[in-house]
Amino acid sequence: MTETRSSPIETPTDVGVIAHLDNPTVADIERLAVVSEAAGAAWLGIADAFWWRDTWLLAAAAGRVTTTLRVGPVVTNPYLRHPFHTYAAIATLQELIGDRVIVGVGAGGSEVSAAAHIPRSDAGRRIERLIEGLRAVAGGAPLDAASGRRLDVALTAPRVLVAGRGDGVLRASGRSADDALLWAIPQSDLARSISVIAGAAGAADRPSPRLVWAPLVTHTDGDVERARTIAAYGVLNASAALRAAWGVGDALVDEVRRRLVAGGAAAAAGLIPDHVVQDVSVVPDATLLRTRVAELGISAMAVPAHTIDEVGERVAFARSLLS
Repeated sequence: MTETRSSPIETPTDVGVIAHLDNPTVADIERLAVVSEAAGAAWLGIADAFWWRDTWLLAAAAGRVTTTLRVGPVVTNPYLRHPFHTYAAIATLQELIGDRVIVGVGAGGSEVSAAAHIPRSDAGRRIERLIEGLRAVAGGAPLDAASGRRLDVALTAPRVLVAGRGDGVLRASGRSADDALLWAIPQSDLARSISVIAGAAGAADRPSPRLVWAPLVTHTDGDVERARTIAAYGVLNASAALRAAWGVGDALVDEVRRRLVAGGAAAAAGLIPDHVVQDVSVVPDATLLRTRVAELGISAMAVPAHTIDEVGERVAFARSLLS
């Protein structure tokens, strides 16, 4: 099978920024975008969380205050928005800022199933259908073959990034993505996750997606606590084998899910064992991390922006690992 993919426009030292601010305002995102661009970041990804401000409006705000920074959702999901709405949102953002639009896709957080009551068991296939449809419509196909209805806004296929820790989403990434975002994947599961992506790409007879590593580097004590919060999602999304290796049982998983849905990841963070946090995070040893980047075939990095003031240093550190 052959496939037309978005042309890579990244440099070998491409570093992106993932907005990890808590419920950022428009002003927060505008400032983060300006700081990220000044730091030399290639892109800014904005969460699509239904309990926060809208990701597409925030992306438009970020795009309007920058000139080179690529922006878009990292990540949206195929459940809460109909694909037609997602295509229209991408086209509208392209109309505002040109070819600087990126699109990240994932399964959605546990809140999608627990709060919005939408099962995510078919997330991999849903992600692939969303991407296939996006590329088809960008290539001139109608939104719906039976009706022949078309999108009335010009749409160009953007670069698509897929993020996830479950095997179904990893396989979807290998089969469909331009970029595979390795976000907060435990160190003990990183090489295996990459092999799942590569295997799916090979089975689909397509090039493997570019690997974008977003490790949780613990530069400060605050980073350790943030990693503990993010690890709450990791516990929920981990495979049975990984949970067994961690010694995490069903009762703990159920309580983490209950607290996370009711009060957010921070409410569940105290339940996460220290050894799980250590597996999900990495120490800021540049020599060790450069070796890891080379071993794994990483060609791009992403850094979480927990605060705006730290972005410049974090982008510079990540860039140094790729040089």
